[in-house]
Amino acid sequence: MIELKINTGKNILLTLIPKGLNNYELVDENSISHAALLLKDNTLIIEDPKDIIEDEDSLLFKLKILAKKIYDENFSGVEYENEFDIENDPFDPEEISIDTKPVTMETCLRRLEQGTLKLNPDFQRQEVWTEEKKSQLIESLMLKIPLPMFYVSSDEKSNLTVVDGLQRLSTIRDFVLGKKYLETKKIEHKGNGFKLKHLEFWKDFEGKCLNDLPTHIYNRIIETEFTFTIINPGTPEEVRRNIFKRLNTGGMPLSSQEIRNALYIGNATNLLNKLAKNKEFDQATFSSIKSERMEDKELILRFIAFIIRDYTTYNKNISVDNWLSDTMIILNALPNLDTRELVKGVKSGSIVKEQVNIISEETLTNRFILAMRRSKDFFGDHAFRKSYPGKRRTPINKSLFETWGILLSVLSESEYHTLKQNTESFMDEYKNIIEDPLFVISISRDSMKHSSVKSRFEKLSELINKNIQQP
Repeated sequence: MIELKINTGKNILLTLIPKGLNNYELVDENSISHAALLLKDNTLIIEDPKDIIEDEDSLLFKLKILAKKIYDENFSGVEYENEFDIENDPFDPEEISIDTKPVTMETCLRRLEQGTLKLNPDFQRQEVWTEEKKSQLIESLMLKIPLPMFYVSSDEKSNLTVVDGLQRLSTIRDFVLGKKYLETKKIEHKGNGFKLKHLEFWKDFEGKCLNDLPTHIYNRIIETEFTFTIINPGTPEEVRRNIFKRLNTGGMPLSSQEIRNALYIGNATNLLNKLAKNKEFDQATFSSIKSERMEDKELILRFIAFIIRDYTTYNKNISVDNWLSDTMIILNALPNLDTRELVKGVKSGSIVKEQVNIISEETLTNRFILAMRRSKDFFGDHAFRKSYPGKRRTPINKSLFETWGILLSVLSESEYHTLKQNTESFMDEYKNIIEDPLFVISISRDSMKHSSVKSRFEKLSELINKNIQQP
C-alpha cells in the first residue's frame, strides 16, 4: 500500500496489484487504476502515471520502498501483508506488574540447570555469537564491568523465559558450567567450558577455561551479581508482547511470530516446529518459505487458528496479533482449557470457550497434512498464490494459505474427487476472482479486517460448492 497525490490535489491510498510478468498497477479502494508500472532490475518504473502528480523525489522514494517489498516477498517466499489492527483502549496501569531485582550468578546457574530459567533456542534466530564476542563478555566479568539489565517473563510457577539477554546468558552458561557438564552432569566436567580467545586486555588468560583461572579471578566471575527486570504473570498479554517489541528495537526487530514463539512455549511451539518440518508442507510450498523470521510457523499458525475457532468468530474487535496469540494460548491449554493464560483471555473477552473446538494434536496434524496434499494436487506449483497456470508464479499469500487449507481439508473424498473432475470450469471462474482488484485487496491490504475474512471464506466456499454439485 502506498499514499500518492493525484490531480485532484488529494492524497489517496493505492494498492500494488500484479498484472502479468513484471507488470503492476496501482489501484484505489474502488478498483480504479491510477498508474501502470514495470519492474526492471529490482526497480519500479511508472510507464503510465495517468493522474499521479506526486513530487518526483517523493515518488522515487516511495517506488523504492515498493520495489523492496517485492524483493522481500521473493526472498521470504511469503507475500508482505499490512496487519490490520484495531485501535485498542489504553492499558490499565494497575494491571501492569513489573519488578526489578538483583540476581546472583549462583541463582542463574541453579535455575539454568533446573530449566526454570528458559533460554528458548527458537528465539535465537540462528544468530550465535562468535568466539571473540563470547570471550570478551567473560572478560567483562573478570574486569568487574556491569552487564546490561536482563529482561525475563515469569509464568504462574515462577518459571522465567528470557526476553532480552539470551546470548549473554547462553555464553555465561557455556563458560561457567560447560556443555560437557550439562550433558553428563558429572561434577569433574563443571567449569571446563569453552576456552577464552581474542581477549582485549588479559592476554595471559588466552586458551584458559574457568577452572584454569587464578582463584581471585575465578571468584570474581562466580560472585557476579546481575540485575533482572521481571514481567510478572498478572501483566496483560498485549502488554507483554508490547514489551518484547520495545526491547528489540536495536538490530533487527523481532517479528510478531518470534515474539509469540518466545512467550508461549509449550504444546503450541512444539506443534508448530513439527509441522514446519513436515514434508507435505515443504512440497506444497515448493520449498519457497524461508524460516529465518518464522514465516513458516506463522503461516501454519494462521491455518490452525481457523480450525480451533471458526472464521465466523473473527470479529471487528479482534486484532490479528491477538487472534494468533490467543490461538497459541488455546493450543497450550487443550484439552482442558484451564491454564492461567487462557483464564485471563476468557476474563478479558478475547477468548470465548464456547467458540473453541476441542481437537487433538493428532487430528490437527492429519488435517494439516491433508490440506497440504490436496492444495499441491489441485493447484500444483501455484498453491496458495495469487497466480495460476500460464501466469508467473507469485509468492505465497497468507490469506489464501489459510483459506484454501481450511476449505480443501473439510471436503469428503467424494467431494474432492468431483472437484478435481471439474478443474477446468473451476479455474475459468477462479481466474476472474483472483484478478478482481476488490478480491485482491481483501487478501492483501485489508486481509485481516473481519469483513475481508468473512468475504474470502464465503466467496471461495461458494466456488467450491458450485463445482462439487452432482449433475
